Amino acid sequence: MTETKTDMATAITTSEDPTPFGWLTTADHKRVGRLYIVSAIIMLLVGVLIDVIVRIDLTSGTDFVVLDGDSFGQLFALSRETLVLLFLIPIFLGFSMYLVPLQIGAGNLAFPRAAAASYWVWLVSAGVLFGAYIGNGGPYGGNSDLVDLHMLAVGGLVVGLLIGAVVIGATAMTMRSPGLYMDTTPPYAWSALVTASMLVVSLPVLLGQLVILYIDHRYGRVFLGGNFGIWERIDWLYRAPQLFMYSVPVLGIASEVVLASAKRRVFEPLAMYFSIGLLGLFGFGAWANFAITNEGSDIIDGAEGVVLVAMYGGALLAIAGLLALVGFALIQTLMQNRKLPEITTSLLASLGAGKFLLTGALCGFIGAAVDWLEIGNRGNLGNAQLRMTTWVTGQQSVMIYGAGLLGVLAAVHWWAPKIWGRQLNELLGKLNFLVIAGGAFLASVGPFLSGLLTDQPDFVYEDPSMTSIYSNLVDDSGAEGFSALGLAGTLIVLSGVALLLLNMFVSITLKKGMEATDDPWSGQSPEWLLSSPPAMGQLAELQDLSSGTPLLDIAEAEEAASNG
Repeated sequence: MTETKTDMATAITTSEDPTPFGWLTTADHKRVGRLYIVSAIIMLLVGVLIDVIVRIDLTSGTDFVVLDGDSFGQLFALSRETLVLLFLIPIFLGFSMYLVPLQIGAGNLAFPRAAAASYWVWLVSAGVLFGAYIGNGGPYGGNSDLVDLHMLAVGGLVVGLLIGAVVIGATAMTMRSPGLYMDTTPPYAWSALVTASMLVVSLPVLLGQLVILYIDHRYGRVFLGGNFGIWERIDWLYRAPQLFMYSVPVLGIASEVVLASAKRRVFEPLAMYFSIGLLGLFGFGAWANFAITNEGSDIIDGAEGVVLVAMYGGALLAIAGLLALVGFALIQTLMQNRKLPEITTSLLASLGAGKFLLTGALCGFIGAAVDWLEIGNRGNLGNAQLRMTTWVTGQQSVMIYGAGLLGVLAAVHWWAPKIWGRQLNELLGKLNFLVIAGGAFLASVGPFLSGLLTDQPDFVYEDPSMTSIYSNLVDDSGAEGFSALGLAGTLIVLSGVALLLLNMFVSITLKKGMEATDDPWSGQSPEWLLSSPPAMGQLAELQDLSSGTPLLDIAEAEEAASNG
Protein backbone atom coordinates (compact mmCIF):
# COMPACT_ATOMS: atom_id res chain seq x y z
CA MET A 1 0.00 0.00 0.00
CA THR A 2 2.90 2.37 0.74
CA GLU A 3 4.37 1.70 -2.69
CA THR A 4 1.03 2.48 -4.29
CA LYS A 5 0.86 5.83 -2.53
CA THR A 6 4.41 6.71 -3.56
CA ASP A 7 3.76 5.82 -7.19
CA MET A 8 0.56 7.83 -7.24
CA ALA A 9 2.20 10.82 -5.59
CA THR A 10 4.98 10.99 -8.18
CA ALA A 11 2.78 10.28 -11.19
CA ILE A 12 1.66 13.89 -11.63
CA THR A 13 1.86 16.12 -14.66
CA THR A 14 2.39 19.59 -13.14
CA SER A 15 0.92 21.72 -15.92
CA GLU A 16 -0.63 24.15 -13.45
CA ASP A 17 0.76 27.63 -12.87
CA PRO A 18 1.91 27.57 -9.23
CA THR A 19 1.75 31.36 -8.86
CA PRO A 20 -1.34 33.19 -7.50
CA PHE A 21 -2.23 34.06 -11.11
CA GLY A 22 -2.71 30.34 -11.67
CA TRP A 23 -5.91 30.47 -9.61
CA LEU A 24 -7.45 32.64 -12.34
CA THR A 25 -6.47 30.34 -15.20
CA THR A 26 -6.69 26.96 -13.46
CA ALA A 27 -8.21 23.87 -14.99
CA ASP A 28 -7.33 21.71 -11.97
CA HIS A 29 -10.41 20.31 -10.25
CA LYS A 30 -8.66 20.57 -6.88
CA ARG A 31 -8.16 24.31 -7.20
CA VAL A 32 -11.67 24.95 -8.51
CA GLY A 33 -13.10 22.91 -5.65
CA ARG A 34 -11.18 24.94 -3.09
CA LEU A 35 -12.37 28.20 -4.65
CA TYR A 36 -16.00 27.07 -4.41
CA ILE A 37 -15.65 25.80 -0.81
CA VAL A 38 -14.01 28.90 0.65
CA SER A 39 -16.19 31.33 -1.30
CA ALA A 40 -19.39 29.55 -0.25
CA ILE A 41 -18.47 29.60 3.45
CA ILE A 42 -17.82 33.36 3.24
CA MET A 43 -21.18 33.78 1.49
CA LEU A 44 -22.76 31.81 4.32
CA LEU A 45 -21.45 34.34 6.83
CA VAL A 46 -23.07 37.13 4.79
CA GLY A 47 -26.33 35.21 4.42
CA VAL A 48 -26.69 34.49 8.14
CA LEU A 49 -25.96 38.15 8.95
CA ILE A 50 -28.74 39.24 6.58
CA ASP A 51 -31.07 36.64 8.14
CA VAL A 52 -30.33 38.12 11.57
CA ILE A 53 -31.53 41.54 10.35
CA VAL A 54 -34.70 39.99 8.91
CA ARG A 55 -35.45 38.14 12.14
CA ILE A 56 -34.97 41.27 14.22
CA ASP A 57 -37.97 42.79 12.46
CA LEU A 58 -40.06 39.69 13.15
CA THR A 59 -39.66 40.21 16.90
CA SER A 60 -42.28 42.99 16.80
CA GLY A 61 -45.91 42.30 16.02
CA THR A 62 -46.92 45.94 15.57
CA ASP A 63 -44.06 47.72 13.84
CA PHE A 64 -40.72 47.32 12.10
CA VAL A 65 -37.60 47.45 14.24
CA VAL A 66 -34.81 48.36 11.79
CA LEU A 67 -36.37 48.17 8.31
CA ASP A 68 -39.38 49.37 6.36
CA GLY A 69 -41.74 47.25 4.28
CA ASP A 70 -39.83 47.36 0.99
CA SER A 71 -36.42 46.87 2.62
CA PHE A 72 -37.81 43.95 4.60
CA GLY A 73 -39.03 42.30 1.40
CA GLN A 74 -35.69 42.83 -0.32
CA LEU A 75 -33.58 41.48 2.55
CA PHE A 76 -35.94 38.54 3.07
CA ALA A 77 -35.44 37.54 -0.57
CA LEU A 78 -31.68 38.20 -0.47
CA SER A 79 -31.22 36.09 2.67
CA ARG A 80 -32.88 33.07 0.99
CA GLU A 81 -30.97 33.54 -2.24
CA THR A 82 -27.67 33.84 -0.38
CA LEU A 83 -28.23 30.81 1.84
CA VAL A 84 -29.28 28.56 -1.05
CA LEU A 85 -27.74 29.80 -4.30
CA LEU A 86 -24.56 31.20 -2.75
CA PHE A 87 -23.98 28.65 0.01
CA LEU A 88 -25.90 25.38 0.14
CA ILE A 89 -25.67 24.36 -3.52
CA PRO A 90 -22.15 25.65 -4.31
CA ILE A 91 -20.49 24.36 -1.11
CA PHE A 92 -21.32 20.76 -1.94
CA LEU A 93 -20.57 21.41 -5.60
CA GLY A 94 -17.09 22.48 -4.49
CA PHE A 95 -16.54 19.35 -2.42
CA SER A 96 -17.78 17.27 -5.36
CA MET A 97 -15.43 18.93 -7.84
CA TYR A 98 -12.48 18.20 -5.56
CA LEU A 99 -13.38 14.71 -4.37
CA VAL A 100 -15.34 12.90 -7.08
CA PRO A 101 -12.39 12.47 -9.49
CA LEU A 102 -10.21 11.22 -6.61
CA GLN A 103 -12.90 8.80 -5.47
CA ILE A 104 -13.55 7.23 -8.86
CA GLY A 105 -9.97 7.06 -10.18
CA ALA A 106 -10.28 9.89 -12.70
CA GLY A 107 -7.42 12.23 -13.58
CA ASN A 108 -9.60 15.32 -13.65
CA LEU A 109 -13.18 16.39 -14.22
CA ALA A 110 -14.88 15.57 -17.50
CA PHE A 111 -14.82 19.22 -18.60
CA PRO A 112 -12.19 20.99 -16.47
CA ARG A 113 -12.44 24.33 -18.29
CA ALA A 114 -16.21 24.25 -17.93
CA ALA A 115 -15.78 23.63 -14.19
CA ALA A 116 -13.61 26.74 -13.91
CA ALA A 117 -16.12 28.70 -15.99
CA SER A 118 -18.86 27.48 -13.65
CA TYR A 119 -17.12 29.07 -10.67
CA TRP A 120 -16.37 32.39 -12.32
CA VAL A 121 -19.88 32.74 -13.78
CA TRP A 122 -21.26 31.98 -10.32
CA LEU A 123 -18.94 34.47 -8.58
CA VAL A 124 -19.52 37.31 -11.04
CA SER A 125 -23.28 36.73 -10.88
CA ALA A 126 -23.10 36.85 -7.09
CA GLY A 127 -21.44 40.26 -7.31
CA VAL A 128 -24.12 41.48 -9.74
CA LEU A 129 -26.82 40.14 -7.39
CA PHE A 130 -25.52 42.14 -4.43
CA GLY A 131 -25.07 45.19 -6.67
CA ALA A 132 -28.69 44.99 -7.80
CA TYR A 133 -29.92 44.94 -4.21
CA ILE A 134 -27.61 47.77 -3.16
CA GLY A 135 -29.08 49.87 -5.96
CA ASN A 136 -32.67 49.21 -4.74
CA GLY A 137 -33.37 46.28 -7.03
CA GLY A 138 -34.46 42.73 -6.42
CA PRO A 139 -38.02 41.63 -5.62
CA TYR A 140 -39.89 44.54 -4.05
CA GLY A 141 -37.15 46.97 -5.13
CA GLY A 142 -37.93 50.48 -6.30
CA ASN A 143 -35.60 50.69 -9.29
CA SER A 144 -37.20 48.91 -12.23
CA ASP A 145 -33.96 48.46 -14.17
CA LEU A 146 -32.22 46.93 -11.15
CA VAL A 147 -35.18 44.63 -10.58
CA ASP A 148 -34.46 43.34 -14.08
CA LEU A 149 -30.76 43.14 -13.24
CA HIS A 150 -31.61 41.01 -10.21
CA MET A 151 -33.39 38.50 -12.42
CA LEU A 152 -30.42 38.42 -14.79
CA ALA A 153 -28.09 37.84 -11.82
CA VAL A 154 -30.18 34.95 -10.51
CA GLY A 155 -30.21 33.54 -14.04
CA GLY A 156 -26.41 33.81 -14.13
CA LEU A 157 -26.15 31.96 -10.80
CA VAL A 158 -28.39 29.21 -12.13
CA VAL A 159 -26.35 28.88 -15.33
CA GLY A 160 -23.10 28.68 -13.37
CA LEU A 161 -24.46 26.04 -11.00
CA LEU A 162 -25.97 24.09 -13.90
CA ILE A 163 -22.62 23.96 -15.68
CA GLY A 164 -21.04 22.64 -12.49
CA ALA A 165 -23.77 20.04 -12.07
CA VAL A 166 -23.33 18.82 -15.66
CA VAL A 167 -19.57 18.52 -15.10
CA ILE A 168 -20.03 16.49 -11.89
CA GLY A 169 -22.67 14.25 -13.44
CA ALA A 170 -20.63 13.60 -16.58
CA THR A 171 -17.51 12.85 -14.54
CA ALA A 172 -19.24 10.35 -12.24
CA MET A 173 -21.00 8.65 -15.14
CA THR A 174 -18.22 8.38 -17.71
CA MET A 175 -14.80 8.64 -16.04
CA ARG A 176 -14.86 5.92 -13.41
CA SER A 177 -12.02 3.43 -13.27
CA PRO A 178 -12.94 0.52 -15.60
CA GLY A 179 -13.38 -1.89 -12.69
CA LEU A 180 -15.45 0.47 -10.57
CA TYR A 181 -19.19 0.01 -11.11
CA MET A 182 -21.81 2.53 -10.10
CA ASP A 183 -23.12 0.42 -7.20
CA THR A 184 -19.62 0.19 -5.71
CA THR A 185 -18.65 3.85 -5.87
CA PRO A 186 -18.02 5.63 -2.54
CA PRO A 187 -21.22 7.01 -0.97
CA TYR A 188 -20.21 10.64 -1.43
CA ALA A 189 -19.52 10.20 -5.15
CA TRP A 190 -22.93 8.56 -5.55
CA SER A 191 -24.66 11.35 -3.61
CA ALA A 192 -22.88 13.93 -5.78
CA LEU A 193 -24.20 12.20 -8.92
CA VAL A 194 -27.76 12.12 -7.52
CA THR A 195 -27.63 15.81 -6.61
CA ALA A 196 -26.13 16.82 -9.96
CA SER A 197 -28.76 14.85 -11.87
CA MET A 198 -31.63 16.42 -9.96
CA LEU A 199 -30.17 19.92 -10.33
CA VAL A 200 -30.02 19.40 -14.09
CA VAL A 201 -33.76 18.65 -14.22
CA SER A 202 -34.93 21.27 -11.70
CA LEU A 203 -32.82 24.41 -12.16
CA PRO A 204 -33.86 24.82 -15.84
CA VAL A 205 -37.44 25.18 -14.56
CA LEU A 206 -36.36 28.25 -12.61
CA LEU A 207 -34.39 29.51 -15.59
CA GLY A 208 -37.48 29.27 -17.79
CA GLN A 209 -39.57 31.11 -15.22
CA LEU A 210 -36.97 33.87 -14.98
CA VAL A 211 -37.08 34.36 -18.75
CA ILE A 212 -40.87 34.74 -18.64
CA LEU A 213 -40.73 37.07 -15.63
CA TYR A 214 -37.98 39.21 -17.15
CA ILE A 215 -39.79 39.68 -20.45
CA ASP A 216 -43.07 40.45 -18.72
CA HIS A 217 -41.57 42.85 -16.19
CA ARG A 218 -39.46 44.73 -18.70
CA TYR A 219 -41.79 44.84 -21.68
CA GLY A 220 -45.31 43.69 -20.96
CA ARG A 221 -46.52 43.97 -17.35
CA VAL A 222 -49.37 41.66 -18.36
CA PHE A 223 -48.51 38.54 -16.41
CA LEU A 224 -47.12 40.22 -13.30
CA GLY A 225 -48.86 43.55 -13.18
CA GLY A 226 -45.84 45.00 -11.38
CA ASN A 227 -42.87 44.02 -9.26
CA PHE A 228 -44.54 42.26 -6.34
CA GLY A 229 -45.34 39.08 -8.24
CA ILE A 230 -41.74 38.01 -8.85
CA TRP A 231 -40.81 36.43 -5.54
CA GLU A 232 -43.88 34.23 -5.14
CA ARG A 233 -43.13 32.62 -8.52
CA ILE A 234 -39.55 31.65 -7.72
CA ASP A 235 -39.50 31.01 -3.97
CA TRP A 236 -40.17 27.27 -4.43
CA LEU A 237 -36.42 27.03 -5.01
CA TYR A 238 -35.79 27.97 -1.38
CA ARG A 239 -38.45 25.77 0.24
CA ALA A 240 -38.86 22.10 1.00
CA PRO A 241 -39.20 19.68 -0.70
CA GLN A 242 -36.60 21.31 -2.99
CA LEU A 243 -34.26 21.78 0.00
CA PHE A 244 -34.02 17.99 0.36
CA MET A 245 -32.37 17.81 -3.05
CA TYR A 246 -29.57 20.15 -2.00
CA SER A 247 -29.06 18.14 1.20
CA VAL A 248 -28.47 14.78 -0.50
CA PRO A 249 -24.65 15.16 -0.14
CA VAL A 250 -25.16 15.28 3.63
CA LEU A 251 -26.20 11.62 3.49
CA GLY A 252 -23.10 10.81 1.44
CA ILE A 253 -20.86 12.58 3.94
CA ALA A 254 -22.55 10.88 6.92
CA SER A 255 -22.18 7.47 5.27
CA GLU A 256 -18.49 8.01 4.54
CA VAL A 257 -17.64 9.28 8.02
CA VAL A 258 -19.71 6.85 10.07
CA LEU A 259 -18.68 3.73 8.16
CA ALA A 260 -15.00 4.69 8.23
CA SER A 261 -15.23 5.47 11.96
CA ALA A 262 -16.88 2.10 12.57
CA LYS A 263 -14.36 0.43 10.23
CA ARG A 264 -17.15 -1.59 8.67
CA ARG A 265 -19.07 -1.96 5.45
CA VAL A 266 -22.71 -1.06 5.29
CA PHE A 267 -25.04 -4.01 5.91
CA GLU A 268 -26.78 -3.67 2.56
CA PRO A 269 -24.96 -1.44 0.02
CA LEU A 270 -27.78 -1.35 -2.52
CA ALA A 271 -30.19 -0.15 0.18
CA MET A 272 -27.78 2.69 1.01
CA TYR A 273 -27.53 3.82 -2.60
CA PHE A 274 -31.27 3.44 -3.04
CA SER A 275 -32.00 5.59 0.03
CA ILE A 276 -29.70 8.37 -1.18
CA GLY A 277 -31.30 8.28 -4.62
CA LEU A 278 -34.80 8.37 -3.17
CA LEU A 279 -34.07 11.53 -1.18
CA GLY A 280 -32.97 13.24 -4.39
CA LEU A 281 -36.10 12.05 -6.17
CA PHE A 282 -38.46 13.19 -3.42
CA GLY A 283 -36.60 16.50 -3.26
CA PHE A 284 -37.80 17.52 -6.72
CA GLY A 285 -39.91 20.52 -5.77
CA ALA A 286 -40.11 22.43 -9.04
CA TRP A 287 -43.69 21.25 -9.54
CA ALA A 288 -44.76 22.78 -6.21
CA ASN A 289 -44.92 26.37 -7.42
CA PHE A 290 -48.41 27.40 -6.36
CA ALA A 291 -48.33 30.87 -7.94
CA ILE A 292 -47.29 30.28 -11.53
CA THR A 293 -50.53 31.74 -12.85
CA ASN A 294 -52.58 34.71 -11.72
CA GLU A 295 -55.27 32.33 -10.53
CA GLY A 296 -52.71 30.31 -8.54
CA SER A 297 -52.85 26.62 -7.89
CA ASP A 298 -53.37 25.27 -4.41
CA ILE A 299 -50.95 22.44 -3.69
CA ILE A 300 -52.56 21.33 -0.45
CA ASP A 301 -55.96 20.17 -1.72
CA GLY A 302 -57.06 16.99 -3.44
CA ALA A 303 -54.63 14.91 -5.47
CA GLU A 304 -51.87 17.53 -5.37
CA GLY A 305 -52.07 17.57 -1.59
CA VAL A 306 -51.69 13.80 -1.51
CA VAL A 307 -48.58 14.06 -3.70
CA LEU A 308 -46.99 16.65 -1.43
CA VAL A 309 -47.65 14.57 1.70
CA ALA A 310 -46.35 11.47 -0.08
CA MET A 311 -43.15 13.25 -1.14
CA TYR A 312 -42.42 14.30 2.42
CA GLY A 313 -43.23 10.80 3.60
CA GLY A 314 -40.90 9.28 1.02
CA ALA A 315 -38.08 11.63 2.00
CA LEU A 316 -38.66 10.73 5.65
CA LEU A 317 -38.41 7.01 4.92
CA ALA A 318 -35.30 7.46 2.76
CA ILE A 319 -33.45 9.41 5.46
CA ALA A 320 -34.57 7.07 8.24
CA GLY A 321 -33.53 4.03 6.22
CA LEU A 322 -30.02 5.30 5.55
CA LEU A 323 -29.48 6.44 9.14
CA ALA A 324 -30.58 3.00 10.32
CA LEU A 325 -28.08 1.32 7.97
CA VAL A 326 -25.06 3.36 9.07
CA GLY A 327 -26.22 3.34 12.69
CA PHE A 328 -26.26 -0.45 12.62
CA ALA A 329 -22.56 -0.37 11.66
CA LEU A 330 -21.83 1.66 14.79
CA ILE A 331 -23.83 -0.77 16.92
CA GLN A 332 -21.90 -3.71 15.47
CA THR A 333 -18.60 -2.03 16.34
CA LEU A 334 -19.79 -1.28 19.86
CA MET A 335 -20.93 -4.87 20.42
CA GLN A 336 -17.75 -6.41 19.02
CA ASN A 337 -15.15 -4.06 20.53
CA ARG A 338 -17.05 -3.13 23.70
CA LYS A 339 -16.31 0.52 23.03
CA LEU A 340 -17.40 3.32 20.74
CA PRO A 341 -15.29 4.46 17.78
CA GLU A 342 -13.13 7.54 18.28
CA ILE A 343 -15.44 10.52 18.79
CA THR A 344 -14.29 13.09 16.24
CA THR A 345 -15.84 16.35 15.14
CA SER A 346 -16.72 14.75 11.81
CA LEU A 347 -18.54 11.86 13.48
CA LEU A 348 -20.50 14.14 15.83
CA ALA A 349 -21.40 16.54 13.03
CA SER A 350 -22.41 13.69 10.68
CA LEU A 351 -24.77 12.17 13.24
CA GLY A 352 -26.13 15.61 14.13
CA ALA A 353 -26.69 16.51 10.47
CA GLY A 354 -28.55 13.24 9.93
CA LYS A 355 -30.85 13.93 12.87
CA PHE A 356 -31.60 17.45 11.68
CA LEU A 357 -32.29 16.12 8.19
CA LEU A 358 -34.70 13.58 9.66
CA THR A 359 -36.35 16.32 11.72
CA GLY A 360 -36.78 18.49 8.63
CA ALA A 361 -38.51 15.69 6.76
CA LEU A 362 -40.72 14.87 9.75
CA CYS A 363 -41.78 18.50 10.23
CA GLY A 364 -42.45 18.84 6.50
CA PHE A 365 -44.59 15.72 6.58
CA ILE A 366 -46.54 16.97 9.60
CA GLY A 367 -47.07 20.42 8.08
CA ALA A 368 -48.25 19.07 4.72
CA ALA A 369 -50.57 16.56 6.39
CA VAL A 370 -52.06 19.17 8.74
CA ASP A 371 -52.77 21.52 5.84
CA TRP A 372 -54.21 18.79 3.61
CA LEU A 373 -56.45 17.27 6.29
CA GLU A 374 -57.30 20.74 7.69
CA ILE A 375 -56.41 19.57 11.19
CA GLY A 376 -56.97 22.23 13.83
CA ASN A 377 -59.28 24.11 11.45
CA ARG A 378 -56.38 24.87 9.13
CA GLY A 379 -56.82 25.16 5.42
CA ASN A 380 -58.54 27.45 2.97
CA LEU A 381 -61.53 28.12 5.20
CA GLY A 382 -59.84 28.01 8.59
CA ASN A 383 -56.66 29.28 10.16
CA ALA A 384 -53.59 30.05 8.10
CA GLN A 385 -52.06 27.10 6.29
CA LEU A 386 -48.77 26.15 7.92
CA ARG A 387 -46.95 26.54 4.61
CA MET A 388 -47.79 30.26 4.75
CA THR A 389 -46.53 30.77 8.31
CA THR A 390 -43.10 30.83 9.92
CA TRP A 391 -43.38 27.05 10.13
CA VAL A 392 -41.62 27.22 6.73
CA THR A 393 -38.85 29.39 8.17
CA GLY A 394 -38.34 26.80 10.89
CA GLN A 395 -38.05 24.06 8.32
CA GLN A 396 -35.56 26.12 6.30
CA SER A 397 -33.49 26.63 9.46
CA VAL A 398 -33.50 22.90 10.18
CA MET A 399 -32.38 22.07 6.65
CA ILE A 400 -29.82 24.86 6.07
CA TYR A 401 -28.43 25.66 9.53
CA GLY A 402 -28.90 22.18 10.97
CA ALA A 403 -28.43 19.54 8.29
CA GLY A 404 -26.55 21.65 5.73
CA LEU A 405 -24.13 23.50 8.00
CA LEU A 406 -23.39 20.49 10.21
CA GLY A 407 -22.81 18.46 7.05
CA VAL A 408 -20.32 21.11 5.93
CA LEU A 409 -18.63 21.02 9.35
CA ALA A 410 -18.26 17.24 9.08
CA ALA A 411 -16.92 17.47 5.51
CA VAL A 412 -14.44 20.25 6.26
CA HIS A 413 -12.97 18.43 9.28
CA TRP A 414 -12.95 15.06 7.51
CA TRP A 415 -11.41 16.15 4.20
CA ALA A 416 -9.31 19.17 5.30
CA PRO A 417 -6.19 16.94 5.45
CA LYS A 418 -6.80 15.81 1.88
CA ILE A 419 -7.75 19.26 0.56
CA TRP A 420 -5.28 21.52 2.39
CA GLY A 421 -2.81 19.11 4.01
CA ARG A 422 -3.65 20.27 7.54
CA GLN A 423 -5.99 18.95 10.21
CA LEU A 424 -8.35 21.40 11.86
CA ASN A 425 -8.25 21.83 15.62
CA GLU A 426 -10.46 19.10 17.08
CA LEU A 427 -11.22 20.92 20.34
CA LEU A 428 -12.44 23.97 18.46
CA GLY A 429 -14.30 21.64 16.11
CA LYS A 430 -16.26 19.97 18.90
CA LEU A 431 -17.08 23.37 20.38
CA ASN A 432 -18.13 24.44 16.89
CA PHE A 433 -20.46 21.44 16.71
CA LEU A 434 -22.17 22.38 19.97
CA VAL A 435 -22.55 26.02 18.93
CA ILE A 436 -23.98 25.26 15.48
CA ALA A 437 -26.27 22.47 16.70
CA GLY A 438 -27.61 24.60 19.57
CA GLY A 439 -28.06 27.63 17.36
CA ALA A 440 -29.79 25.66 14.62
CA PHE A 441 -32.17 24.15 17.19
CA LEU A 442 -33.19 27.56 18.55
CA ALA A 443 -33.30 29.14 15.08
CA SER A 444 -35.82 26.50 14.00
CA VAL A 445 -37.90 25.88 17.14
CA GLY A 446 -38.79 29.59 17.48
CA PRO A 447 -40.35 29.87 14.00
CA PHE A 448 -41.97 26.45 14.37
CA LEU A 449 -43.79 27.58 17.50
CA SER A 450 -44.73 31.03 16.19
CA GLY A 451 -46.16 29.49 13.02
CA LEU A 452 -48.02 26.70 14.79
CA LEU A 453 -49.39 28.67 17.74
CA THR A 454 -49.82 32.23 16.45
CA ASP A 455 -50.03 31.91 12.64
CA GLN A 456 -47.27 34.49 12.22
CA PRO A 457 -46.77 34.88 8.44
CA ASP A 458 -43.61 33.58 6.84
CA PHE A 459 -43.90 36.22 4.13
CA VAL A 460 -46.85 38.13 2.70
CA TYR A 461 -46.26 38.22 -1.04
CA GLU A 462 -48.72 40.97 -1.88
CA ASP A 463 -47.48 43.35 0.82
CA PRO A 464 -44.22 42.55 2.65
CA SER A 465 -45.10 45.19 5.24
CA MET A 466 -47.77 42.88 6.60
CA THR A 467 -45.17 40.19 7.34
CA SER A 468 -43.87 42.11 10.33
CA ILE A 469 -46.96 44.16 11.14
CA TYR A 470 -49.14 41.10 11.51
CA SER A 471 -51.28 42.09 14.49
CA ASN A 472 -54.38 42.43 12.33
CA LEU A 473 -53.73 39.10 10.60
CA VAL A 474 -53.67 36.86 13.66
CA ASP A 475 -55.55 36.61 16.92
CA ASP A 476 -52.53 36.14 19.16
CA SER A 477 -49.60 38.56 19.22
CA GLY A 478 -47.49 36.23 21.36
CA ALA A 479 -45.20 35.41 18.45
CA GLU A 480 -42.73 38.11 19.49
CA GLY A 481 -41.22 35.82 22.13
CA PHE A 482 -40.95 32.87 19.75
CA SER A 483 -39.41 35.10 17.09
CA ALA A 484 -36.89 36.39 19.63
CA LEU A 485 -35.97 32.78 20.35
CA GLY A 486 -35.36 32.22 16.65
CA LEU A 487 -33.30 35.42 16.49
CA ALA A 488 -31.12 34.24 19.37
CA GLY A 489 -30.53 30.93 17.58
CA THR A 490 -29.55 32.69 14.36
CA LEU A 491 -27.05 34.85 16.25
CA ILE A 492 -25.54 31.68 17.74
CA VAL A 493 -25.33 30.13 14.25
CA LEU A 494 -23.55 33.29 13.08
CA SER A 495 -20.96 32.84 15.82
CA GLY A 496 -20.62 29.18 14.78
CA VAL A 497 -19.84 30.15 11.18
CA ALA A 498 -17.28 32.69 12.42
CA LEU A 499 -15.70 29.99 14.60
CA LEU A 500 -15.42 27.64 11.62
CA LEU A 501 -13.71 30.33 9.54
CA LEU A 502 -11.38 31.10 12.45
CA ASN A 503 -10.44 27.43 12.79
CA MET A 504 -9.75 27.19 9.05
CA PHE A 505 -7.71 30.40 9.05
CA VAL A 506 -5.54 29.41 12.01
CA SER A 507 -5.12 25.74 11.09
CA ILE A 508 -4.71 26.09 7.33
CA THR A 509 -3.69 29.64 6.41
CA LEU A 510 -1.40 30.15 9.42
CA LYS A 511 -0.36 26.45 9.25
CA LYS A 512 -1.01 25.88 12.94
CA GLY A 513 -2.95 22.70 12.30
CA MET A 514 -1.29 19.30 12.51
CA GLU A 515 0.35 18.35 9.23
CA ALA A 516 -1.71 15.58 7.70
CA THR A 517 -0.58 12.09 6.84
CA ASP A 518 -1.97 10.40 3.75
CA ASP A 519 -4.76 8.69 5.72
CA PRO A 520 -5.20 10.31 9.16
CA TRP A 521 -8.71 8.91 9.77
CA SER A 522 -8.15 5.35 8.55
CA GLY A 523 -10.57 6.12 5.77
CA GLN A 524 -11.97 3.60 3.32
CA SER A 525 -12.46 5.44 0.03
CA PRO A 526 -9.87 5.81 -2.77
CA GLU A 527 -8.85 9.43 -2.13
CA TRP A 528 -6.99 8.28 1.00
CA LEU A 529 -4.59 6.30 -1.21
CA LEU A 530 -3.14 9.61 -2.42
CA SER A 531 -0.84 12.07 -0.69
CA SER A 532 -2.36 14.83 1.44
CA PRO A 533 -2.93 17.03 -0.43
CA PRO A 534 -2.41 15.63 -3.94
CA ALA A 535 -0.02 17.68 -6.04
CA MET A 536 -1.35 20.22 -8.50
CA GLY A 537 -2.11 19.07 -12.00
CA GLN A 538 -3.62 15.98 -13.51
CA LEU A 539 -2.65 12.45 -12.54
CA ALA A 540 -0.54 10.90 -15.29
CA GLU A 541 -1.31 7.37 -14.10
CA LEU A 542 -4.84 6.69 -12.91
CA GLN A 543 -5.82 4.45 -10.04
CA ASP A 544 -7.01 1.00 -11.02
CA LEU A 545 -10.06 0.58 -8.82
CA SER A 546 -12.47 -2.31 -8.47
CA SER A 547 -14.05 -1.15 -5.22
CA GLY A 548 -15.08 2.05 -3.49
CA THR A 549 -13.39 0.85 -0.29
CA PRO A 550 -9.87 -0.19 -1.37
CA LEU A 551 -8.25 0.54 1.99
CA LEU A 552 -10.81 -1.58 3.82
CA ASP A 553 -10.26 -4.34 1.26
CA ILE A 554 -6.53 -4.26 1.98
CA ALA A 555 -7.04 -4.29 5.75
CA GLU A 556 -9.43 -7.24 5.53
CA ALA A 557 -7.06 -9.15 3.26
CA GLU A 558 -4.16 -8.55 5.65
CA GLU A 559 -6.29 -9.66 8.61
CA ALA A 560 -7.39 -12.81 6.78
CA ALA A 561 -3.78 -13.60 5.87
CA SER A 562 -2.62 -13.17 9.46
CA ASN A 563 -5.44 -15.34 10.79
CA GLY A 564 -4.89 -17.99 8.15
